[in-house]
Amino acid sequence: MQEFMGLTAADITIAITVFSRRQFLKQAIGSALNQTVPVRVIVVEDCGPDAGMEAFVRQEFGSRIEYFRNPSRRGLFDNWNACLDYCKTQWLSILHDDDYLAPTFVESTIELGRHAPDCGLYFGQIVTVDESGKVLGNTRPQLEDRWQRFELADMLDVKTFPFAGIVFKTAYARAAGGFRKTSQYCGDWEMWCKIIGSYGSAQTQATMGFSRSHEGLERGTTKIHLNGRLRPLSFVQQKRIIHLLRQQGREIRFDREEFLRKAPMAVSELLRRACIWSPRMLRYHIELVRLSRAPSLPYATFQTISRVLGLPFVKAASWLAGHTGLDRRL
Repeated sequence: MQEFMGLTAADITIAITVFSRRQFLKQAIGSALNQTVPVRVIVVEDCGPDAGMEAFVRQEFGSRIEYFRNPSRRGLFDNWNACLDYCKTQWLSILHDDDYLAPTFVESTIELGRHAPDCGLYFGQIVTVDESGKVLGNTRPQLEDRWQRFELADMLDVKTFPFAGIVFKTAYARAAGGFRKTSQYCGDWEMWCKIIGSYGSAQTQATMGFSRSHEGLERGTTKIHLNGRLRPLSFVQQKRIIHLLRQQGREIRFDREEFLRKAPMAVSELLRRACIWSPRMLRYHIELVRLSRAPSLPYATFQTISRVLGLPFVKAASWLAGHTGLDRRL
């Protein structure tokens, strides 16, 4: 039986992780400090190359934040474990240095905790923005009500789980062994599934944070996109979810074709990346396109031709897309 005495601001820490991105850090820290309901804010630097980073942050924010610097580089996911180490409160929210929070993030979390007081994780709507801050769209579907429960089985229909604006109970994350420090992509996703599977979660309709999209290599996720490992690693996480559900007595199997019918492989991504992917990775993604449910006639046409002509056709189409913008129409 879980005990819940009521979620308050004194129970929450926001930890901003940083390595080298000064250009976004001021906005990230400012969004954590300028909440309508103030909470403890810490900055956790993963032994980055910028020797002046701590001085820069302290000059900007002074005693309003606590600054920690790892003695040696721990890597993306293990730095989140460092955030757990430095957290003194029952609840923690980790914020990337290039993302930022809505001013009512903490206020919305506390309100959600009143509606669903027995959960291990809380989250809400996330808005994706580009590097300049221009809004690209919401990353989650709109809810029918102001809030709702979110179960582990619901994660099977989730392609990604945006990071900003999530609050989780630190004791539960520690009990799960912390974040998998060797993870290539799904370390956060995997942790959220463990917490949700054991303790439940709830989401609010309120906007909680803003996730920044990059065209360059500022984010590890972008590198995963570029080398073609995003889909394979996502499928691995889907299998982890099913394993957790089976431990709960649910008879579920992983059906890649069913998943691709719901979330077809993006031909636009295939065309953009075909010239740089290895033949093995390219054949893998061509097969994903073949198994996908075609959302449009151009997609179906590409699907049919690629099924017959295979890798040479896709490479030629990728070259053509780079010169004509074909990838944006599929």
